Amino acid sequence: MFKVAYSKYKNVTPSLIKKEQNLSGVSTNRLSNTIGSLINCSLDHITFTFDSASGGSLCTIKHDDLLKRATFNNEMFCVVHAHSAPITDIQYNTFNQSIVATCALDSVIKLWSVSEEPESAMCKMDPLASIPISENRSDCVQWNPNVDGIFVSSSLNTVYLWDVNEGQASNVQTICPHTEAIQGLCWKKDGSLICTAAKDKSMCITDPRNTNTNQNLKIQNSKTSNKDTKVVWLGTSDCIMTSVYTPSFTREIHLWDIRNTSEPVHESSIDSGNNVLNPYYDHDTSALFLVGKAETNIKYGEVFLNNSWSFTHNSSQHIDDQIKAACLLPKYGLNLMKCEIDRMILLTRNSVYPLPYIAPRNDKSSFHQNLYPDTFNVYKPGCTKTEWLEGKNSDALKAPLNLTSQKNFGKNEEKSQSTSLASVDPPSVQPAKNSDPVVSVLVPSINQQSVQIAPSSTDNNKIDKPDTTQIEDASSDKENNQKKPENVVIRSAVNHSLQPNPKPLTPLAAQSRSSKVKSVFYQSKFKYINGKTANKNEHITNIRGLSSMWSAESNGFQINTRHAAFFVSGNSGQIGVVQLNKVGRLDDSVNNTIVNKVKCSDFQWDLFDENTLAAACDDCTIKIWTIPEDGLDKSLDEPELSLTGHADRVSSIKFHPYAKNVLASASYDKSIKIWNIDACQAMITLQHHPDFIFNFNWSPCGTKLATICKDGYIRIFSPLQSDQPILESKCGPRKDAKAARIEWVLHGRGLFVSGFGSGNLRQIFLFDSETLTELNSEDINHSPSLLIPYIDQDINVVYLYAKGEETIILYEIQEDEPYFQVLTPFKPDGSHLAIGFLPKITCDVKSAEIAKSFRLTKDNRIEPMSFTVPRVKLSFFQDDIFPDTIDRCEAYLSADDWFSGIQMQLNYINLQPQGMQRLSEMNAVDKGNQASRQKDMIKKVETKNGKQNGHTALNLNENDGNMITAMLQRASLFHQNKSDDDDDEDDDNSGWD
Repeated sequence: MFKVAYSKYKNVTPSLIKKEQNLSGVSTNRLSNTIGSLINCSLDHITFTFDSASGGSLCTIKHDDLLKRATFNNEMFCVVHAHSAPITDIQYNTFNQSIVATCALDSVIKLWSVSEEPESAMCKMDPLASIPISENRSDCVQWNPNVDGIFVSSSLNTVYLWDVNEGQASNVQTICPHTEAIQGLCWKKDGSLICTAAKDKSMCITDPRNTNTNQNLKIQNSKTSNKDTKVVWLGTSDCIMTSVYTPSFTREIHLWDIRNTSEPVHESSIDSGNNVLNPYYDHDTSALFLVGKAETNIKYGEVFLNNSWSFTHNSSQHIDDQIKAACLLPKYGLNLMKCEIDRMILLTRNSVYPLPYIAPRNDKSSFHQNLYPDTFNVYKPGCTKTEWLEGKNSDALKAPLNLTSQKNFGKNEEKSQSTSLASVDPPSVQPAKNSDPVVSVLVPSINQQSVQIAPSSTDNNKIDKPDTTQIEDASSDKENNQKKPENVVIRSAVNHSLQPNPKPLTPLAAQSRSSKVKSVFYQSKFKYINGKTANKNEHITNIRGLSSMWSAESNGFQINTRHAAFFVSGNSGQIGVVQLNKVGRLDDSVNNTIVNKVKCSDFQWDLFDENTLAAACDDCTIKIWTIPEDGLDKSLDEPELSLTGHADRVSSIKFHPYAKNVLASASYDKSIKIWNIDACQAMITLQHHPDFIFNFNWSPCGTKLATICKDGYIRIFSPLQSDQPILESKCGPRKDAKAARIEWVLHGRGLFVSGFGSGNLRQIFLFDSETLTELNSEDINHSPSLLIPYIDQDINVVYLYAKGEETIILYEIQEDEPYFQVLTPFKPDGSHLAIGFLPKITCDVKSAEIAKSFRLTKDNRIEPMSFTVPRVKLSFFQDDIFPDTIDRCEAYLSADDWFSGIQMQLNYINLQPQGMQRLSEMNAVDKGNQASRQKDMIKKVETKNGKQNGHTALNLNENDGNMITAMLQRASLFHQNKSDDDDDEDDDNSGWD
């Protein structure tokens, strides 16, 4: 019976990207049909040709540009006029990813050096060599895959062998293997032989170093038509694959064994069409992608070379636009953690965009080594140029493909940029296995003197592979050497009795991922947070003159336990204030406000004085207002004091989380000032920002400031130490975005950023605050409104809302991959303008309320909202969701003390109500009772067995002992599972007492 070969890549599927993540506006309608590739890529860059007056223009972009820019523009990208005639092929050097070769119909081959402009984000192409040929056209170029600095080119029926040395190319050999034009050209992976397919319906296997064409191996294929024949040599095996167009108008894949060339070993009919299918072969996984020019389908299949050679067509993917050309991204550029097997870069009629192919896996938080076999080495050639030109051959080297080698390749690649066509030795490589006989032995007509057989690899010369269990986190070895982040010094309960110091927090980048990675089936205890709005009789309604026009830098709505403040319409910067305890409909005749007399950009309540409000104004001042205890009985037009010092209007303000009368302000003069309100002056000025400051925030310890700027950078300042940033890095949101927010998370070890990508794509990012490396990112949806985050610092839950929308999006931020855990969103009735949250001590702990907030709606009302975690045993204190919280009732330092650098000690409040038992203590008692019940059960069974059989209670027979042991094991397992469920969901029967 015929058995279908099983493959782990059978269900690999393409992941279609969003239209905003491609480069549109690229015109390719006039590109001619060539045997070469009109697009090619390295690990860092993509080079392609497009319609131009002469047809010889090239454009080079970075892979990141596909995510940042939506429309092609000659001024925004590196565009060079490379040739005077249409380009026919583009090929990057295998061992030096900064060298690219191009050829065109102007009979010139050119070598280019691709780099990046140090002063801008654009790429740069510098010409290295120009190689004219005698023919009237140049059709194809192919770099030797196993020897650095060697490539071949084809022109009509002629093949040229070139030696590149220090930017100069010299012709080593010229051969004419065919009588008609060559249509396909490829190398064997060990770089010893080439295979050409021509219009005369023949293929030729030859050593390009040999000038005697009579010694070449000719293969006739009568099943092809006059259309092009594409040829691919499958790795280092004896199999050659051809993609042909038959006289019966069908497109087929043929597999040839060069040891027996009388007929194909395998023939597979694909479909009918007008053009031949261009093959793109993955030498590591044997995946084959078939793309027809000017078609809209990509076919994916696999070539099996084990016992019987065969091809299996797995799937097809429809593309919205006609495909002009394609290429495969090098293996070290794949996203290994997302199980990306291959990535095609497509050049369509109007765009350039990537198409990743993903292997479906349930656990995508771990690295799946079984999906990534050793890949052909791109660090070091298997044979030197001198030895190869002398006629020697060597096996192609292979190197492991994993997270560590991928990271090391980026470092080695940077070193190789400084040398011309030079490579860097990898950590470990091994010769590629070639169990099949060498072609020079099977084909006597090939020059035996010039092609020497390299010895086959044996067990003695194999290099051991690294332990893949240690691959997932190379940084875990440095965990003890990492700088410890800031943390709280002293913890205390309400009675201020000292508790043990908390466990020191390590930086996120230093944690061991392999031991802490959560499964995709990880269930968060906050998964089903229940949001609820209060009854209408608890709303504050009839808010007159409510304004919804404020900048993205402001929340537009601030609350504390007494008051709520909001913008009021008008040109005089009015701020309305209402008392939260006076619910119901407001009086129509009363509309008392705070009048700033100029437009107001932002405002915030003093964290330690609930009657003090600071307002940022367009007259470059910050006004401090004092609200009466009973609210506004009249409009206020004279502030308590004004802070003056900015050169342009103030955009946002933030009070210090622990120091009294310390205020930070950001301005359109691109600076941040930190004020001593008691002294009415700015004590510190941070002026390192080259563009407008979107947002800033204090760290949880109050010693650092994190900022996000319009130039696309995150900066971290330690203002008491220096006015220069201690850390800065390019962040996730694209440069020149319209708005962004930044928040500290994970007790100061992480930075949460909300911003925009291309086309109003709303995104969230998580960065390590110690290194500013991006840990994870998430695309939310498309909308022009900025997602404003509120972080519950105690439990790391993020509430995301946007002005004018209805849904509140919730995430839990974890310390381990995948970092973002999606929680149940909450959608109240009607849209909101803004949301304000109260401190944790205001929550009703007995009902498992983890957040209390107020919502400002479009229909001029303020609605209370509550977020609870569904629990059954509410008679117990849910200590797993209510950790100790920081006591913020009083300031820890005065302004003078903070500016003097005095260290503070934070107090923590235990939220456990009096008279309530901890849930964890109750679970411990249940486990103790379970052990006691097991002992009683053993005693009863032993006693009963002893009475029935006339033996002592301790002498059980073997069968009874085994039965009792099995029963106890099952009972223990049942209680353990039940106890685990109780810890997460609190749904056992004792909660109903």
